[in-house]
Formats: sequence, structure tokens, C-alpha cells
Amino acid sequence: MNEKKKYLSLYMLQHARIERLVGMLETGTGNQAECLAGIRKANELRNEIERKIKEVDGGVLSELLYLKYVCGKPLLEISFILNYSVRHTERLHKKALEKLKL
Repeated sequence: MNEKKKYLSLYMLQHARIERLVGMLETGTGNQAECLAGIRKANELRNEIERKIKEVDGGVLSELLYLKYVCGKPLLEISFILNYSVRHTERLHKKALEKLKL
């Protein structure tokens, strides 16, 4: 379960990586080819994570994972969005992680 959380948390890290590489390109402090390759690789990983999230069930479980790991929302806020109790949202989160295929 922990491995899946780490994998999903890479989404936000890739966003930060892309911003850093774009900044390097804009200031001319980085090798253009390396920066572009890094941006492409980060985008590929983000797209892969989004695809795997959609494959969970295409419904509530996928939405929950998307809100948590792509949007960065806490489970408390997600429970309000989905109109479920926090405890039920926690159970759904666990179920979604179990269904996620790496």
C-alpha cells in the first residue's frame, strides 16, 4: 500500500520538476536538450499516473485518487466534495489503493 502511495505522490513532484526545468530554460542556465528531455519524461510519468488512476474504476474511486494525488486535496476536503463521511472516504481510499495496478 505504501508503495502505491509513493508512486502516486510522484505526480506532484513531477510538476515541481517541470517548473524547475522550464525556469532553467527561460534563464538559459540549463542544457536545452537535457531540460526538454526531462520535461518530456516528467510529463510521460504524469500521464501514466493519470491513466492508472482512471483504470481503477472510472468512477468514485478514480475521482478520489485524482483529487488526492493530482489535485493534492486532503481526505477531509475530499469527503465534503464526494458527500461522504470522513471515515467512509478513508475506507474508499484504502479500497482504491488496493485496486490500483502498478
